[in-house]
Amino acid sequence: MCFTSLRESDMSAGGSASSFTSESIMQKIKYTKEGEDGSHRVEPSFLIVGAGAAGIACAVTLIKKGFKNVSIVEAEQRIGGRIFTKSFGNSVVELGAQWCHGQRDNVVYETVDAKKMLRSSSHIYANFECIRSDGEVVPKDIVELLKGILAQVFAKGKTEMAKFSGTFGEYLSKNFFKILNDEHSDINQDVAQEFFENFLKIETSETSAGLEEISARGFNAHGTCDGDYMLYFEDGYTQFLRILLEADEHHTDYGLLQDKILFGVRIKEILWDRPDHQVEVNCEDLSIAFVVDHVILTVSLGVLKHNAREMFVPELPESKLRAIDGLGFGHILKVYLEFPTQFWSPRWTGFIMLWREKDLEELRNGTHAWLENIYGFYRVPNQSKALVGWLVGPAITMVEQMHDKDVTEGCMYLLHRFLTNFNIPNPIGFMKSTWSTNPNFCGAYSYRSLKTEELQTSAAELRQPITVLAEVVSNVGNAGEDYASFSVKPIIQFAGEATHDHYFGTVHGAVETGIEAAQRLQGYYSAYL
Repeated sequence: MCFTSLRESDMSAGGSASSFTSESIMQKIKYTKEGEDGSHRVEPSFLIVGAGAAGIACAVTLIKKGFKNVSIVEAEQRIGGRIFTKSFGNSVVELGAQWCHGQRDNVVYETVDAKKMLRSSSHIYANFECIRSDGEVVPKDIVELLKGILAQVFAKGKTEMAKFSGTFGEYLSKNFFKILNDEHSDINQDVAQEFFENFLKIETSETSAGLEEISARGFNAHGTCDGDYMLYFEDGYTQFLRILLEADEHHTDYGLLQDKILFGVRIKEILWDRPDHQVEVNCEDLSIAFVVDHVILTVSLGVLKHNAREMFVPELPESKLRAIDGLGFGHILKVYLEFPTQFWSPRWTGFIMLWREKDLEELRNGTHAWLENIYGFYRVPNQSKALVGWLVGPAITMVEQMHDKDVTEGCMYLLHRFLTNFNIPNPIGFMKSTWSTNPNFCGAYSYRSLKTEELQTSAAELRQPITVLAEVVSNVGNAGEDYASFSVKPIIQFAGEATHDHYFGTVHGAVETGIEAAQRLQGYYSAYL
């Protein structure tokens, strides 16, 4: 194992990668820990790649279990991964994870419940207006009927989707229009079609992928926690990370992980066939390298899809590559607009956009075709003068690279077109997410596709550790005698939301996998040392 200690000044978000001294890199050092009986135990070393929810949960768990040599490398200049709270307007907004999804058996909720820092935003996303592209507001009773049909479809789907061989989108379409035609044929068919098309976009934002890509069985496998599904952190999701880190108790920014995170470091190569059964990790900055007993990789599935075949030496087993290839990884974009005044009434929560066929054709033939996939704008909790718009679909990469001014103009075009009875001022603030074009993420979160089924792979396959048969020194006595045995050593582990069987796409899923990785390592050392 080898990595040197870091100075406190090196751990700030602006810390230099050169804080590791080159002369100690690649030097094997034997760490021992004295036991109560005077014997010594080998002190193993752990390198966690990624300081998101999974990586932090893993590191904190290891430290709480008594392991000392725990370090994290993070490609960004901040912690959180796809949790990213930013100051905006008169409060904060979330560019990444938005909600704590549910309460019962949700590790995020259970961690923060006593702190009373969660609030509900369910009313915002349940009471929106449906407005057609000519400015017509769809009557509320019609909207409730259409919502009721969707509720019926999902109720049926709990049992039917497990046996449905097509896509999630096909299942929704087949059943929605069957119920509509059988029980509500008096509803305007154009409005119903427009409503359904918008709902597909909303569901795309929930799953991060087009519904023609998601398998019905895979969607059905997604687990939910009972309780409010749209709980938000009043002061931002990063507050959860501070609690996880015990930052306030330690009076430092990173709490239990102070001086253990190196920022701005991107991994280039992971060598896992060394004769000493350790893992060598080389970075893009050639002055930084590690030799450790265990690597826990918590990067996004998107990063693995882009880099896995080149990153690992030797190449990963075919079953692991098949999992990386077969699991889906999708995209979502959020745009925030701040206005000088609140131009909506106190009870207004937002609206979704229903495009009439002829208006949609006109939009697609113009320069603003990408606007079709912004499905709605909603009020932002804890913000009196801000709206958030959600963009899905294939234009995300293009929009992320557009100038903010052009995206703002597009959003204002939509607001003026649909909110014909509102006096809308020009915005004074704008912000958008850029997950898909950021090489440290390459997208938003995972889903289960038809390809997942075709390749007969799963999250469990991705989560499976890479192991080697290694010699373990159980004790080094006072006389110097060694007690050796062989073990199946988990030298590389994978954690993160994409590796969870049921809670993929969620923070609590990511946290659970990070904790599980740490517990697996504790079990290994409890058995062999």
